[in-house]
Amino acid sequence: MVNIYNRNFNKPNSRLKSIKTIFIAIVAIISSNTKSFSQQISAGWSHTLYLCNNGSTANAWGANAFGQVGDGTTTDKSLPVSVNGTTNIKAIQAGYQHTLILKNDSTVEAWGDNTDGQLGNGNNTSTTSPVQVSGLSNVIAISGGTAGYHSLALKSDGTVWAWGRNTDGQLGDGTNVSKNIPTQITALTGIIAISGGEYHSLAIKNDGTVWAWGRNNKGQLGNGTTVSSNVPVQVNTLTSITAIAAGRYFSIALKSDSTVWTWGENLYGQLGNGTTVDSNTPVQVSGLTDATAIAGAAFHCLVIKSDSTLVSWGRNTYGNLGNGTTTNSSTPISVSNLTSVVAIAGGTNYSVAMKANDSLFTFGRNTNGQLGDGTTTDRYIPTPVLSLCAVPTEIAENNLTDSNIIFVFPNPSSNGIFQLISNSNKIITIEVFNMLGEKIMNTTNNNTPTDLIDLSTHANGIYLMTIKSENNIVYQKLIKQ
Repeated sequence: MVNIYNRNFNKPNSRLKSIKTIFIAIVAIISSNTKSFSQQISAGWSHTLYLCNNGSTANAWGANAFGQVGDGTTTDKSLPVSVNGTTNIKAIQAGYQHTLILKNDSTVEAWGDNTDGQLGNGNNTSTTSPVQVSGLSNVIAISGGTAGYHSLALKSDGTVWAWGRNTDGQLGDGTNVSKNIPTQITALTGIIAISGGEYHSLAIKNDGTVWAWGRNNKGQLGNGTTVSSNVPVQVNTLTSITAIAAGRYFSIALKSDSTVWTWGENLYGQLGNGTTVDSNTPVQVSGLTDATAIAGAAFHCLVIKSDSTLVSWGRNTYGNLGNGTTTNSSTPISVSNLTSVVAIAGGTNYSVAMKANDSLFTFGRNTNGQLGDGTTTDRYIPTPVLSLCAVPTEIAENNLTDSNIIFVFPNPSSNGIFQLISNSNKIITIEVFNMLGEKIMNTTNNNTPTDLIDLSTHANGIYLMTIKSENNIVYQKLIKQ
């Protein structure tokens, strides 16, 4: 479930990009000090993670039977909650029912389900609190597996380490014995990217080739067979690969020429080549030649295009393709109403997208509250998620200059009074919605530099404020507590 960020350099968001410097995928992975958009969101079986843009705290929501949300409970959450006891985070990743974080000191912590040793701390006891993964240092990338029960880590020396369930050889160490501490995959060196599926794993070498190991019943290893392997095998014909992602029983890769290639299960059209026939070698996704980022979900795929719009294909039973229907698609289709997308993640039958202004949108299955909109209702088009991250400023998506910065404080507010200050004279209207989508306030700015947003008579909780200017709609969360 690795989600790779947008490599588009031509967007007008120059100010935002200066805050979060973007590199191509390979550079981002090998640099231990670079924080990419892709590290900010992740989706598991039914829980979702968001790393605050301050890089030190995180939110989570959704299924929580094993404490994978990290708030110290085992109760599902349909709204974001703050993850306890985590600071100085570089990356965050979701597995099936466990969570991994990469810390700024290049160590790894984990919590949630540990039945198969996927927390890597030397025992098989599940926990709602972070525990340190044993013996790992100098880590630069992590993967929890797409609905998987195993974990992967990439170290700065190009070696790969794995732990957790190994019934199908997904740890790549030449055995089928599960491990509750990290084990090096000795056959792999010079690795620059990793991704775990449910029962298989992927890696890119520094020569642009792709290697795979684990279950191969649908050809997801891409080596022309359906024979599983507990050691890495090379994926046929693929070169110049810059990003990879693993689905449940299929795999996806992005080439340097912006084409996308897939292999493995195709029951729902998740290979994107216009058929529903499995393939044990890579096939090209139809009509897609301007891809900048990829994400593999359990049964569907997501891709950011060079214009920062989003396309998807595969299973759509729960609206996970985000086009307003529940019809599967074997070729890429446009996700409704999303632009300026910089990061994507796919879970089991649901999707997550982040825009350049750090606003989050989800769509698809919502049985456990994994969409984070306060309900358990499936959504067929992108729906806003209001995180609890303390973001003091919200920046419009276009014309990013000092005259377009909006400040809201205090936020959170203890009395429901929020001060809005903007040195822009282009604000037209301000609207506030509750989590049910009901409009509770509509004000006209009249080009004045200061406004009070008064929610004192409303219940404590999270609200969405939309600020409409001449050319933009900016989303800002308001928290009354």
